[in-house]
Amino acid sequence: MNAKLVILMLLSMLVVSIAASTAEISVDQLEQLMSKSTENLSSYAYSRSADSSAWYSNASIEKKLEAFKTTEGKVDIRNKSAWWGSKLAIEKNGKALNWQNYFINGSAYLNVGKNWTKDFNNTSRFNYDFNEILGQIALIQNSDMKFSGPEKVAGKDYYKLIGKPDDPIYKAIIDRQILLALFASQIEFPEKLKNQSINLSKIDLMNISRIVTTAWVSKDNNLLERLDINSSLTITPQILNISSPDFKIKTTLNESTVYNDFGSPMKIELPKDAQNESSLLKGSVWSRAVLGSIMSIN
Repeated sequence: MNAKLVILMLLSMLVVSIAASTAEISVDQLEQLMSKSTENLSSYAYSRSADSSAWYSNASIEKKLEAFKTTEGKVDIRNKSAWWGSKLAIEKNGKALNWQNYFINGSAYLNVGKNWTKDFNNTSRFNYDFNEILGQIALIQNSDMKFSGPEKVAGKDYYKLIGKPDDPIYKAIIDRQILLALFASQIEFPEKLKNQSINLSKIDLMNISRIVTTAWVSKDNNLLERLDINSSLTITPQILNISSPDFKIKTTLNESTVYNDFGSPMKIELPKDAQNESSLLKGSVWSRAVLGSIMSIN
């Protein structure tokens, strides 16, 4: 048999195999199964790593800012308790700002340094702020996702989805990135931008940015086990429709969350110092304490 014909046949078989493996379920069906898989979920843990960067340049300066954040969390759905702890640094493996958040007995406790604040008896916050896998699934359901083919990781089979958030979510993410980039800018801007009076709705956000969402869903139980979000943005004077010395701002954000320990016992206990009422700070006192902690990492 002709060698080229053999190769064509093998390629055809490969294409058919991939099509069959991805056609066994639709994206909509998988998203529904993902939601259903959380209904009887009693607990899980997760870890997240994120890095963001911004490059500022014009005729006279070129400056790069970076930030690195890691988060570990545990969620006990059955007992409505949760914990997460984060570290934020401006240098990789450098001095970091640490903070923690607990949800115990219907109240949320936030800690930065030695300072604690408490939100009394607000049970609605559990799903909104702590049971975060629900929000990640909602993001997937409100995105234009497509199968990227099955994938095997460490011997385990996954559905792999890739796409981008629907327009309202996409624009909200990019709007925030633009405002953060302008707020932290190393370049002198006209008063128009200093006052943040620019009309972001007139900017063609789709042509100056990119957001890619990638999800890995276990074939065994339809649970979301990993979600990556990668975004990039480029800002120029022409985009902002302003008269200013030539400049360019480029920002990136890369975030990866891994979920594990589904159904495992979770021991979540509030530290004793958080139970000391005298250590709880509120209002402007709390704001100044947090600001002081952030400034101390520089």
